[in-house]
Order: sequence, then C-alpha cells, then structure tokens
Amino acid sequence: AAVVEDVKRNPDSAAGGIVLRRRLQLMMYNNMYRIMFDRRFESEDDPLFVKLKALNGERSRLAQSFEYNYGDFIPILRPLLKGYLRVCKEVKDRRLQLFKDYFVDERKKLASTKPMYNDGLKCAIDHILDTEQKGEISEDNVLFIVENINVAAI
Repeated sequence: AAVVEDVKRNPDSAAGGIVLRRRLQLMMYNNMYRIMFDRRFESEDDPLFVKLKALNGERSRLAQSFEYNYGDFIPILRPLLKGYLRVCKEVKDRRLQLFKDYFVDERKKLASTKPMYNDGLKCAIDHILDTEQKGEISEDNVLFIVENINVAAI
C-alpha cells in the first residue's frame, strides 16, 4: 500500500515509470534496519538512507576492486597499495562513525530512559548493548558486530 501511495505522489512515475530495484532496495534496508535497530526509512530520499546507501556502495566497490584482491592474495604488493588501503580505512571509519552516531548511541539514549529487561528488549541492538553493559564485549566489538551484520544483510 505504501508503495502504491509513493508511486501516486510522484507524477513522473505515471509517464516515465519507476525503477523497481530502488524500491526493493529501500524495502530490504527497512526490513534489516527494523530488525537490527527498530528503525525505518521514510522514502528513497531519506537523508540517512542516502548516506547509508552511498557508504555501503563505496564499501562494495572497494571490496570488488582488483587492488583489494591483489593485496589480499599477494601480500608483498601491500606496500604498493598504501593509497588504496588508506581509502579503505577512511570508508570503514566513516561507516563505523555513522553506525555509532545514528544507531548505537541513539539506542543507548533510548535504553537509558526506560528499563531494558529481557521483555523490554525490542531489537537486535538492544541485546548487543545488553551484552556490552554486562561487560562481555567492548564498544568496539558492538560497532564491528553491527558492521558485520550490515555487510551480511546488504
């Protein structure tokens, strides 16, 4: 129903059609981020969705490049790939910061305002943060778990 309403609101879709792949991508992100963070994106133009899509696309592009593969399989070439590895690190740092700012810290604030017992835990990040609070994992572990789940899902 929401898809139909979005299509009706966009006058270009009547004449030019729509790109279904973009809508399916939004649905996939909404499913994954609802399970992980109890968060949904309003539309394809949602600023956070656009940021995530861009950073995930950049990560995929870098991971599929020949430089990455050469550095992984021929370690002696790594010193020659310093610029590439620097770009990879920058993208990773931006992604982790985005997850920290928009998802992890936001859920921590929410958890601090209401008690989070087992029946109050709503999504995956609540369980991960509960584990962190018990001292079983560190904040860095939380970010890397979130990053790995994001990569696996997207």
